[in-house]
Amino acid sequence: MPLFRHRLSWGLLVAALSVALCARAENEVKTQEEAEAVIRLQDQRIAQEPQRAAHYVRRGDAYYSLNDLQRAVEDYSTAIRLDARQDAAYFGRGMALARLGLIDEGIADFDVYIQRHPDDTVAYTKRGVRHIWRGDLDAAERDLKRAVALDASNAEAHDDLGVVFAKRNRLDLAVPHFAAAIELDPTYQKAYHNLGICFYLSSQHQAALEVVDAGLQLDENNRSSLLLKAAILSALGRKAEAKEIAERAEFLPEGNWTERSALIDRGKNIDR
Repeated sequence: MPLFRHRLSWGLLVAALSVALCARAENEVKTQEEAEAVIRLQDQRIAQEPQRAAHYVRRGDAYYSLNDLQRAVEDYSTAIRLDARQDAAYFGRGMALARLGLIDEGIADFDVYIQRHPDDTVAYTKRGVRHIWRGDLDAAERDLKRAVALDASNAEAHDDLGVVFAKRNRLDLAVPHFAAAIELDPTYQKAYHNLGICFYLSSQHQAALEVVDAGLQLDENNRSSLLLKAAILSALGRKAEAKEIAERAEFLPEGNWTERSALIDRGKNIDR
């Protein structure tokens, strides 16, 4: 069996559904240089006002943006110790802890944040994603439906809710949410990939190819989407093209998204 066909078996296709991780904070730094400048500034402020909790939150955010998760957690924890009212520190620490593999601890921080901010659509989205990671699809569905109810334009929540339905083999429910995510945010490459998987699994191969090609226009070297395209082309009988694309994809780095699910079903088929 060709390698790309093996990689795109039912279980692995569902496991390949991409789930967003990082917050799209309004004050999120955009570049490494910007983050490093924030850290230097907060270092100075902390030296002058070591008991000011907000300084640690801002530095924690900058460390998080650099993927220095341990230092981010340390700063968020210091902020909470100094001032338990620092809600942004609970949000940030919840994000960082889960990415460090401490998913339950991250959810606990989101519990605190959401109790204080019950109408925050992003917080429900992020907690819902973490419930996906821990395999609690019921809790994930509740959170993501709440996120969409609070803000129907939340593309990320639509995409992640689609993942929940796809993992339950309810492609009929997943497809509208992936499509909504694309309509709301045409640059959301993960949603194209996820929708393409659904079309492929339901044998709508031409539609799958069109969607995946649209996503690849946003990221032409996305390894997962190229492997998916190879499987689609093979299903359409275009074996030579499929082989060429699969061979090209094999030399690309694993995982070209900055945010994606850590869930892999370890070779087991998902038959829900």
